[in-house]
Amino acid sequence: MSYLSFLKRNKLHHESRWIIKYVDNDKQNLVREVKLVYCPDEYRVVRKPRLLHTQEGLIKILEQDKDKRNGTI
Repeated sequence: MSYLSFLKRNKLHHESRWIIKYVDNDKQNLVREVKLVYCPDEYRVVRKPRLLHTQEGLIKILEQDKDKRNGTI
């Protein structure tokens, strides 16, 4: 089961947030890594915080990434 299908099937806590790391030197912005942030409030105070995504936003980004990898976009 892929992480995308897991997210679509399971409704996680409404305060769950994820960060996304992209492939370096890539013009298509392909997703390299997805990490769950357990304490979003504590993460926001770090020096260079990344953009935090909700579950719905993450699903949209992963679907776009899947389309890019399959060559449909």
